[in-house]
Amino acid sequence: MDNVVAQLRYTVRKLLRAPLFTAVAVLTLGVGIGANTAIFSVVNGVLLKPLPFPEPERLVGLWHAAPGLGFDQVNQSPALHFTYEAEGRAFESVGMWDNASVSITGLEAPEQVDAMWVTHQIMPMLGMVPSLGRAFTPEDDAPGTPETVILGHGYWTRAFGGDRSVIGRTLTVNGRPREIVGVMPRGTDFLRWDPAVYLPFQFDPAEIFMGNFSYQGIGRLAPGATVASANADVDRMLPLAVERFPGGITVGMLREARMAGAVHPLLRDVVGDVGATLWVLLGTCLLYTSPSPRDRTRSRMPS
Repeated sequence: MDNVVAQLRYTVRKLLRAPLFTAVAVLTLGVGIGANTAIFSVVNGVLLKPLPFPEPERLVGLWHAAPGLGFDQVNQSPALHFTYEAEGRAFESVGMWDNASVSITGLEAPEQVDAMWVTHQIMPMLGMVPSLGRAFTPEDDAPGTPETVILGHGYWTRAFGGDRSVIGRTLTVNGRPREIVGVMPRGTDFLRWDPAVYLPFQFDPAEIFMGNFSYQGIGRLAPGATVASANADVDRMLPLAVERFPGGITVGMLREARMAGAVHPLLRDVVGDVGATLWVLLGTCLLYTSPSPRDRTRSRMPS
């Protein structure tokens, strides 16, 4: 213990004899620690913390690959959505979504707002529960049924003044009247978006075909299923989708494209390209603030 105290006193005396060196060293150390702390806080909040959804480790993005055509990622299609819903073994639930811009008329002035088109499975998978009214049901997805809409909290506050009697009223979206059936709670985002309105898809299975890969898919893995087993299940179902929904891609085209499942954890879709950038920044900060032995030798304190 006495030796440690003696060494500490010696170090302090040396530092006091070289105030400029001490100031630079303390400033460099402070900047390095601050940068590392800031970057790690962002990495922890964005990449390391689980997604704010029920059982987020079971949520996956439903993607495909077609290396025969040079595509690493191929989106979801209505034909695949219905096939996975009916035939999937590795999935407890599957849903489909797409963001777009829609026109709202019939209020004070026409306007374009951000919208999120979803199938009825999406909100339960993500734990999204309206604070007023209800979520979408299979009937909202069915073609020919009355068209409905759910309002985002921000849009409800701005356009309707937070009027709680808004449920049951009509909102004209893209020239078509829709019944307002729900309002989302404050602070509810859809992955990376904060849409003004949510709209249900109404695809008619009798009119779709194997193709139209223009949508995004989300799945919840069945208990015990893994990403690997989900991809194997997708590979099994791709030919089934061709059989169930003919008129587009054929089995021969699937083979030529070498189309296969490319399911991955949903976190990758939520974070996007920023994930790789954050890891690079964190690694750069660690390297910058960790001098090599040669650097430590060069930076010895003057006697």
